[in-house]
Amino acid sequence: MDLSHILLYPTDIIVQKTSVDLGCWEVSGSSARQYLAAVGDELPVYEDAGFAPPLSLAARVVSLLLDRLSLPDGAIHSLQDIETLQPTCIGSRVAAVADVEPLRERGGMRFLTVNFSVADVDSATALLRGRTTVLLPADAAEDGEPSDAS
Repeated sequence: MDLSHILLYPTDIIVQKTSVDLGCWEVSGSSARQYLAAVGDELPVYEDAGFAPPLSLAARVVSLLLDRLSLPDGAIHSLQDIETLQPTCIGSRVAAVADVEPLRERGGMRFLTVNFSVADVDSATALLRGRTTVLLPADAAEDGEPSDAS
């Protein structure tokens, strides 16, 4: 099921894993510098080596996911695991894909887990993989919108 161009409501993704193509982009020096400035990292190591900070790729993936997911009020980003497999050179074209796992429910909360990977477009080399988990309140309406408690 290709959901790369539609808005996903997490409460609709319950029974099967769903793959999402998050697209391609060029890793630019300016985007790497913007990320480093945002996190307060002033060390020149990435620029000197010509590499992008690995977490800048993860931040871009999470941003792309949030563009596709409509999370209800009360959603909490609870966990993120990142594994850097290879350095990413400035100027590289990369592509990201995500697998949205079926919702799990425990203790009145729903858990939405998304596994993702980033690869170099030209060499098909895997660069980064990770997992992010969001807690969703169990009282969210089935259409993905928060239930009206008032």
